[in-house]
Amino acid sequence: MKIQIPYQGFKIVIRYLANYKKDLIALSFLGVASALTNGAVPYLAGRFFDAILEPAEIFKSTSVEMPLWLFFIILWLIIRLISDMIDWKIKLESARMDELVHSDYMINAFKTLLELPVGFHKDKKMGQITDRIGRAAGWLSRIVGDVLIALTPQFLSIFVALIFSFYVNYFMAIILLLAIFIYVLLLAKMAPSLARLQRKSNRAYNRAYADAYDAIFNVAPIKQAVGEKHERRKIFINFRLKASKIWIEMMAIWQGMNFYQRLIVTATQFIIYGLAIYFIHQGAMTLGELVMFSGYATMLFGPFIMLGHNWQVVQNGLISIERAEKILKTPPEIYVPENAVVLSDIKGEVEFKNVYFSYKRGKQVLENINFKVKPGEIIALVGESGVGKSTLIDLISGYYFATNGNVYIDNHNVKNFDLNFLRSKIAVVPQEVVLFNDTIEKNIKYGNFGASIKAVKKAAEMSHCLEFIEKFSKKWNQIVGERGVKLSVGQKQRVAIGRAILRKPRILILDEPTSALDAKSENIIAESLEELMKDRTTFIIAHRLSTVRKADRILVLDKGKIAEEGRHEELIKIKNGIYQNLYKLQIGLGK
Repeated sequence: MKIQIPYQGFKIVIRYLANYKKDLIALSFLGVASALTNGAVPYLAGRFFDAILEPAEIFKSTSVEMPLWLFFIILWLIIRLISDMIDWKIKLESARMDELVHSDYMINAFKTLLELPVGFHKDKKMGQITDRIGRAAGWLSRIVGDVLIALTPQFLSIFVALIFSFYVNYFMAIILLLAIFIYVLLLAKMAPSLARLQRKSNRAYNRAYADAYDAIFNVAPIKQAVGEKHERRKIFINFRLKASKIWIEMMAIWQGMNFYQRLIVTATQFIIYGLAIYFIHQGAMTLGELVMFSGYATMLFGPFIMLGHNWQVVQNGLISIERAEKILKTPPEIYVPENAVVLSDIKGEVEFKNVYFSYKRGKQVLENINFKVKPGEIIALVGESGVGKSTLIDLISGYYFATNGNVYIDNHNVKNFDLNFLRSKIAVVPQEVVLFNDTIEKNIKYGNFGASIKAVKKAAEMSHCLEFIEKFSKKWNQIVGERGVKLSVGQKQRVAIGRAILRKPRILILDEPTSALDAKSENIIAESLEELMKDRTTFIIAHRLSTVRKADRILVLDKGKIAEEGRHEELIKIKNGIYQNLYKLQIGLGK
């Protein structure tokens, strides 16, 4: 049975190492130097022992005369010091490359994740993704530092050790090679079972961490629902009863293999020492040659023992890297299509022509959507949850593209826009504002990173943020906490409005911006929104019809279609119309 190596994972390791060709060449030279100096150490040690048994032997040169044993011990010490210095340099370079490759991987991975479509992030658990990426980066670092760079000089030493072993005693060298063959054969036999369990273990831990992260990110609703016990039980089952059980099973096989490998090493040492005693008694070997052979046997066995100990790192690492690569191979968004539209600005005209959209085949979310919006017009989207309002808005920003039909902005197909340019002209004030764990100032200027503090303060004033910013002890440097947890819902909404004002968008999207607010906060934010909507094409997604009365036009969606269209005054007159029924329900007249 052959050793199973996850070759795709290995190719990825090589791909990251390829960025450091010069360093690898330098390490190769250091590896050769290490192999030669390490190979000389057992030879000199053996000659020293032989010389010490013959103290009368003298080393002579043109300028120096000393006992032969003293010459060999001095030479041994010099070579040993050189060997230690080379090994120190290799370990130093190994640690440096280890960290550089790790950071390269993390930078590339998160760059890739940020460039993936919104649909990908909606479908995946972020806990699973971050766990996969984090594990892969950690294992990649260990494979590079602890295995490839650390073991390469030792495997080069094998050739030196092999030559000297046959020079000392070819019969004992053959036994040594046979033992190494059995050692590797055992590793090959156990590797498939270990690889299978490793994949199973990775999947189990991935699910466990995903659920754990999910619980941490949603602590507030868990506490509100008194769900702590439920979550603790779920985490206990995931980690202890599933993931840990697989890991323990794998460790049992691994430790069993290590035990048999140690038996092989012990048996080989016993046989070699027995043969050495016989050869010494027969006069076919000296004590110094036994010392030499023992040193070369260690050099031969050492790399394979290290490989055996690190095989778990290799297997686990390459499998983890392969699993992460499946995520990183997801096709990214095409930010700049071929023959992209080049504009200095947009007016804000939006048109949907015969637009159909579905996330999955056979299930239409939007069907035959047709409307045109003039620059500066205010459009409200109304309808029950799940009728396609948010999806329709996502098509404007290019987060998704129509399955059939087209969306146009200023008579240009959205598919032909540079997405960064397009999105820079659109601002969104969402229902649930997500802020970064940073200062108020940086949160307001997010999306207009080069804005001056004067412009930021002006936007804050227009969005009524100054009222609460001035109350904070650190003012503009106040950290808002994870996802803005230190701010109230109304304060977060005002920060989002300030952010939108600062961007000076041509198209504004308001996604239920006042639905979770009290009357006072709603009035404050309504003033900010009126200022923000001036001369801007605005789309308002609303369930509360009080927020859409001032719209120039209302589109009523039902089952993915535009069922009704008109102003508030027109729509409430349509007998038994969808809008009329929604209006009656909200003012307490409907059933």
